[in-house]
Amino acid sequence: MFKLISDVHWLAVLVATAAHFMLGGAWFMGVVAKLYGPALGRSDLQDQKPSALLLGGPLVCGLVMIATSALLLQALEVPTYGEAIVFGLVIGAGYLTPMVMTIAINPNFPRPFFYTLINAPYFVLSSVVSSVILFAMW
Repeated sequence: MFKLISDVHWLAVLVATAAHFMLGGAWFMGVVAKLYGPALGRSDLQDQKPSALLLGGPLVCGLVMIATSALLLQALEVPTYGEAIVFGLVIGAGYLTPMVMTIAINPNFPRPFFYTLINAPYFVLSSVVSSVILFAMW
């Protein structure tokens, strides 16, 4: 496992993290901007400016997720772009989507299914894009 860490193409991880972050900005500030507040049962989100935590937290978490995906792509020796796409779909649909739903199933999320519906596509798409970038730069 330690050999895999030293073999990770860290520039690819940074590029994929940047793509993940930009896609998140487009998704949450554009595509689902008007739906996000209602999914959380809040009407005050449209007028708020993003805090440092709101920007930095997802960036750091994305870096960790993508570095982990890079390790797994290497360990599994994914050989083609097609399999990199499938890998991204498996991670997005198999891990990240259930994680979003698990987080949303608590009393602080009044509409957990709606919240998952507007968040999960971003995580699946981001996982696929990140996997393709990692594979392309491997």
